[in-house]
Amino acid sequence: MASAPKAGLPYAGMHPSTLLTWSFLALVGGVCLAFLGATWRSGDAAAERPVVRARWTAWAAGALAVATGASIGLASAGVLSEFSTFPPPMMRLVAAVTVLTVVLATGRLGARLACGLPLAGLVAFQGFRVLVELVLFALYREGALPVQMTFEGLNFDVVSGLSALALGAILWRGRVPRGCVLAWNVVGLALLVNIVVIAVLSMPTRLRFFAAEPPNVLVAEPPFVLLPTVLVQAALFGHLLVLRRLRFDARAKAR
Repeated sequence: MASAPKAGLPYAGMHPSTLLTWSFLALVGGVCLAFLGATWRSGDAAAERPVVRARWTAWAAGALAVATGASIGLASAGVLSEFSTFPPPMMRLVAAVTVLTVVLATGRLGARLACGLPLAGLVAFQGFRVLVELVLFALYREGALPVQMTFEGLNFDVVSGLSALALGAILWRGRVPRGCVLAWNVVGLALLVNIVVIAVLSMPTRLRFFAAEPPNVLVAEPPFVLLPTVLVQAALFGHLLVLRRLRFDARAKAR
C-alpha cells in the first residue's frame, strides 16, 4: 500500500512500498554494474594492460557517481520538487545529464564500448526496459504515477525491451541485415522519446497536458529521480552505441 504524501514539499507524490523501492534500486544497481562490467570487458583484452582497463572503468564509475550523486543530492534537498518555475529544476537536471550521456556515447568511451562489445550484447542490453516497465506499472498500481506513463496507457517502451531480447538472440546465432538492426534502433529510440515526452507533459508545469492524477512528481524524489537520470540515460546511451557500431561496421566493410 502507498503511504500518505510527504508533507512540506509541493506536489509531493505518494510513497511507494518498501519492496517496490528496493526492487527499483536493485534494477538501477544492476544496470550500473552492467555498464561498469561492459567497460572493463571491452577493448582489446589480449593486449590491454589491467591498469588501462581499470582506468577506463574508473572513468565510467566517475561519470555514474556524478549523475547519481547530483540527482540524489538535489532530490534529497527538495530542490527538484519545485515545479512553480519554468523550466523546473527537474527538467534542467535531466537536460544536463542527457548532455553528459551524449558526450560519453560519442566520445572515446563510447567508441571503446561500441567496438569492443558484440552487437548482440549491445542490442540485448535494452532488455532491461522490460523490468523498467514492470516497475512503472507497479508504481501506477500503488498510486504513485499516472496511467499514461505505463503500458496500460501511452507508454509502449516495453516493446523495445522485448524486441531487444529477441533480436539480440538472433544476432548471437547469426547475421542480421544492417537495415533491420538500424530500423529496430530507430524505433526503440522513438519509443524512448515518446515516454520522455509523456513524462514531461504529465508534470505539474505550464506544459501539463495529461490531467490524470497523480501528476508526475515522483521522479523528483529520491530514489526515483534515478529513473530519468540513470535508467532513461542508459537506454539512450545504448541506442547511441548501436548507431556507432553500425557505422563502424559499414566503414570496415567499405574498405
